[in-house]
Amino acid sequence: MKRLMALMLLLGSTVQGRELASMYVVPAAANTPGKNGTDWHTDLTLVNPHSFSLPIVLQFLPTGRDNRAGVPTVTFDLYPYESLNLWDVLGPNGFAARGSTGALLVAADTDKVSCPSNSARCHFVVFSRTYTVGPLPGEFGQALPGFPVGWGLDRSVLAYLPQLSNDVDFRTNLGVASVTNDFVQVGYDVQAADGRILARESTWIAPYGHAQWALTTAVTGGSVVFYIKSGPQDAMLFPYASVVHQRTGDPVYVEAHMTVVGVSAQGLAVRSLATRPELPPRLEVPSFRLPR
Repeated sequence: MKRLMALMLLLGSTVQGRELASMYVVPAAANTPGKNGTDWHTDLTLVNPHSFSLPIVLQFLPTGRDNRAGVPTVTFDLYPYESLNLWDVLGPNGFAARGSTGALLVAADTDKVSCPSNSARCHFVVFSRTYTVGPLPGEFGQALPGFPVGWGLDRSVLAYLPQLSNDVDFRTNLGVASVTNDFVQVGYDVQAADGRILARESTWIAPYGHAQWALTTAVTGGSVVFYIKSGPQDAMLFPYASVVHQRTGDPVYVEAHMTVVGVSAQGLAVRSLATRPELPPRLEVPSFRLPR
């Protein structure tokens, strides 16, 4: 019984750390036409649980480029207890990035407020939904939570993405967002449902970069396992998958499940909560309008 209670307390603290943080990565965002008549858009939601305003910096990391020179950035205040919905955040009233995909960084603005380590002073909530307005009428969507920046793929873990299908009925896209100020080589194994490795591939992710590509290996109900092959010791990546119905365009987001290699789950939680990388340089977006 004591062991069970200890495990419950550990899991409770881990979940709390996962849900609330002062800096998040949304691994994928879009405003672009896609395959088979799809047209992808992303809504972003921020929630302030505090009785005071929280200064926020929001950055867009475009796909397929080295973002060390700067990324589109907007800053604003999140009002007390406010739930702020940024509809179509890459659209004309947002970053005006039609035809683009990428990732989002959302953080308490430490240029304007002090965020002590292991303090909840700057914690808030980030959530998103990416959906297509075609080919069928209506909006089909997949939920993408914001991930605290310390809870990604580093050298101490593997990232498993289960229940992937790439066949006549479904297609699978793989993606990775990076909060690392250098190039990182990430490897990934495609596994069949019985555990056989069907393919072993690798790709490079640019600094503060985002990459997304179509899975080319045929598989039904399999998995992909991501791991870091080379790069700086502090490399931190956020892999994901999206399984899309070939006819309707209905997507399902597949979250990466981390498995600890060489450290305990408790040790990983302590490391993760204490980790906050530097943001990339800011390129202001003066036309950004907040629909309050």
